[in-house]
Amino acid sequence: MRTIYVSLDAWHAMIAFPQSKGLATNSGQSEGYPLPRASSFLNYSLLSAPNQHFEEWGYAERAWYLEGRRGVTGVIRALFWPTEGVVEIGWYDQVWAERTHQPPSDLFIFHVSEEGYRRLRGHLQATIMHHNPVAVSDSSLFYSAKHSYHAFHTCHQYAAQALRKAGLPLSPFWAFNRSSFAWQLRHAAQIAEKQPANMLLEQKDGTRQTGLF
Repeated sequence: MRTIYVSLDAWHAMIAFPQSKGLATNSGQSEGYPLPRASSFLNYSLLSAPNQHFEEWGYAERAWYLEGRRGVTGVIRALFWPTEGVVEIGWYDQVWAERTHQPPSDLFIFHVSEEGYRRLRGHLQATIMHHNPVAVSDSSLFYSAKHSYHAFHTCHQYAAQALRKAGLPLSPFWAFNRSSFAWQLRHAAQIAEKQPANMLLEQKDGTRQTGLF
C-alpha cells in the first residue's frame, strides 16, 4: 500500500507524497518515478531543502498565482475565461495543510494500492505540457499545464480527477469548490469507517486528518 496526503485550505488543494529516507537530492527521481526535466532549477530546488519529507503537486492559474494579476478582474478572468494554468511540484518538510496561512485547513491521509499509486503518478505527469519550468519559488517548480484554468477546471477538480485515477470514489464534476471537494473527501472517509481495521484517524495541531485504504 502507498500513502498519499490531500491538503485543503481556504482556497487551494494539494496532493503530497511522503519521501523515502535517503532519497538522492540530485537524482531527478522520486520514489522511482521520474520527475519532469528541470535542468538547474531541479537541483536548486532539491538542494535548497535537503531534508524535505514530502513531494507536493498542485494546480493554479498562472496570471493569478505567478503574475499577481488579482482583484475583482482577476476573479472574473480566472473563473469565466479559460486562461493558462500551471502545475506546481514542491518539496517541503510539512504538507500544505500544516503550513498554509489561509485557514481553515484539512488534511486527509489515504492509503492506495500500488497500481492506484502508479496511475495517480502517471496522470499527474501527463498534466504537464512542457518539461521545463516557467518559474521557481522557494522549493517549488512551476510548469505550464496542458489544460486551461477556468471555473470547471480549478485546483479542486484537478486534484479530484487525479485522486480518482488512484481509485478513490471522487467526482471531478462535483469538486467545483472547496466545500464540495471536502464533502467528497469526508464521504470517502465514511466509507472507510465501515472498515475500521483499515482506517487511520488522527488529530494533530488542530488539523483534521482522515485516512482511507
